[in-house]
Amino acid sequence: MSNDVKMCPECRDEYTLQAIECADCHVPLIFPDDFENDPAPENFPPSSDLECVRVGPIAWTRALSSALEQATIPHRVEPDQRSEADGGVSPNEFDGADVFGTWVQEKDLAASVEIDKVVFAHVHGQEADAPSATEDEVCPACQSPIAVDDLECSDCGLHFG
Repeated sequence: MSNDVKMCPECRDEYTLQAIECADCHVPLIFPDDFENDPAPENFPPSSDLECVRVGPIAWTRALSSALEQATIPHRVEPDQRSEADGGVSPNEFDGADVFGTWVQEKDLAASVEIDKVVFAHVHGQEADAPSATEDEVCPACQSPIAVDDLECSDCGLHFG
């Protein structure tokens, strides 16, 4: 297959390479070749039967999912609809952005937590290990200026991480 487009793993709609999230399903897009290596096969348990590793905005979720894929740990990523009382995270903690959960089987939880610690070392106060941004960039879709820590273009609404 070709990696000239990205696709939604849920509805299979095609998007440009700059797109990050399906406009309808609100899930991270993947390359067509990645359908063969889907980390959460059809018979993978639903999130209610799994352990949540992290809940956060799409950029965080993509970073953790990528690291889990590299470690060949099957996982499920989907919007977190749980209430705060049930362990969910309020979108207000992320300036109102949609939040996604990353779930794994109990047998993979310890390894997944260790991977999470490495991926998010900068969030846990180890700033020296975090990659540093040096300058502002432009949106790949509309060429409007964006700050390096923006998760969405304020002009065209394109989500990126």
